Amino acid sequence: MARLWQTAAACLAVPSRISALPGFAEAAARSAARDWPVIVRATGGAPVPQFPGMLNVALAYRLDADRPWSLDDGYRHLAHLLTGALKPLDLVVEIGEIADAFCPGRYDLSLGGRKIAGLAQRRRRATDGGQAVLAHACLLVAGDVAAPFGALAAFEDSFMPDRKWRVEASTTLGAHLGSNDVMADVIGAITETLLSAPTP
Repeated sequence: MARLWQTAAACLAVPSRISALPGFAEAAARSAARDWPVIVRATGGAPVPQFPGMLNVALAYRLDADRPWSLDDGYRHLAHLLTGALKPLDLVVEIGEIADAFCPGRYDLSLGGRKIAGLAQRRRRATDGGQAVLAHACLLVAGDVAAPFGALAAFEDSFMPDRKWRVEASTTLGAHLGSNDVMADVIGAITETLLSAPTP
């Protein structure tokens, strides 16, 4: 199953391990007072802002017990689906870590050296030995990244002082497309690819 979705209102989504850090509750309360409430999510990775200009792409699938499929396989599968989907829009997306961007990872998606998407993954083993996989991407499509990532920086800096990422290391697809409705174009391109893509 695939699901594409956006938030109607802004928030910060953080993995559960962050919620266990000292000072989290106070930082979350201050963020909520700035109109950026904090939501704890099930997948891994690092904190990310959610806002209407971000498109979330989630894939859920089952692997049989005898199927060799590593975490890297799961990341590669989603990364290649998205890069392939964006090619018809004349977007040459690269895969690889953007070290000074938010939530850096080996399967970051970028344009011109600036991050446009981060990927996360969660797995759960079934009683028959198979696995259920949730693979997720946060794709920066439209709008100004300064406000959401400024809110994220303020949240992290209040109790995670070793932040290394920079707002300027990210960009949106809209900054590279001349479309009047970039979100609709991107959703259409990804949907078409997902409908024709083989399952893992």
